[in-house]
Amino acid sequence: MSGFDAAAVDRAFWAGTAVRTNLLCNLGYGDATQLRPRPPRFDFDEICEVI
Repeated sequence: MSGFDAAAVDRAFWAGTAVRTNLLCNLGYGDATQLRPRPPRFDFDEICEVI
């Protein structure tokens, strides 16, 4: 994931070290009561052409 406050992550998890955050990878499951509906997706044939 990009577009996050890397400096805040560094302060929270890596303070006092030389480690710097480049990206975040989220694993697991969200709380179903807090999840937003998935946005619509294009069908394969709307986006791709096999040649």
